[in-house]
Amino acid sequence: MGTKLTILIDDEECTAELLNEEAPQICAAIEAALPLSGVLSHAKLVDREVFFPVPFYIDVQENPKVSEKGDLAFWNARQTFCIFYDDMIPLGATPTFGRITGNLAGFQRVAVKVWERPGTKITISRQREGEREG
Repeated sequence: MGTKLTILIDDEECTAELLNEEAPQICAAIEAALPLSGVLSHAKLVDREVFFPVPFYIDVQENPKVSEKGDLAFWNARQTFCIFYDDMIPLGATPTFGRITGNLAGFQRVAVKVWERPGTKITISRQREGEREG
């Protein structure tokens, strides 16, 4: 089992899990930077993806895969934390380091609105001990 995360996006709280075994270096860098906060933008070429810039660079290509809804990925070229929130046609494999495990529907409700109204804030933190999942 990977490290558990809490994602706050607008008024929705979601849970996620890091893929510590599949992407150990990326997960270690993400964990070291927690909590992460940012302002979401919506992808224009890949539908159903939101992302935000992070203040660090990860020069590894661990666990590259074609993203699916619920995946958390890191786009090295732009130093961005990417969240794929629904079915889409991705451009190719992306280093994937986690998955949304709880309240994906709530995440989707907020994320889809980012296309027309960019600027939604997101905070990702380590799930507190004893906190219920999703």
